[in-house]
Amino acid sequence: MSQTISFNMFSRSSIAKAKERLTKIQQKVDGGSTEAVKNLTQAGYEYMLTLAPVESGELAESISWEYDEANNVGRIRVGADYALFVEYGTGIVGASNPHPEPAPGWSYDVNAHGEKGWAYFDEKQNRWRWTKGEPAHAFVYKTREYMRSISDEKLKVAMAGA
Repeated sequence: MSQTISFNMFSRSSIAKAKERLTKIQQKVDGGSTEAVKNLTQAGYEYMLTLAPVESGELAESISWEYDEANNVGRIRVGADYALFVEYGTGIVGASNPHPEPAPGWSYDVNAHGEKGWAYFDEKQNRWRWTKGEPAHAFVYKTREYMRSISDEKLKVAMAGA
């Protein structure tokens, strides 16, 4: 969006017209960035919903998004208390299928269960379960990468419409 604004620096009316044009451009940029952030956040939210593993549906139901107009900030939130384990993986299975960007200090087989795995009581399903862990699903990471890949297009569309 390259534009040239010419003015005669010795003419007050020419400077005033250039200032008016700059103000209009600034308003268009501000309006475009607002739409771009809002649309990008919503697109990221919708994409994340497609990636969230659906065992009980609780994880997907805990995902929400919001747009803070005052600060032009979009947020996608994941509220399930176990979301980090789904993101980064657990146990020996997670260690074999790790996250592309492991969190500092993240440890996979913290209790050294190894191949034998472990049993736990699933209160939501009211039954005992056995596992060797979970691979990293990296649904937040993948959403971030997706949002990066579409951000330029979202900004171009928003600027065209502003």
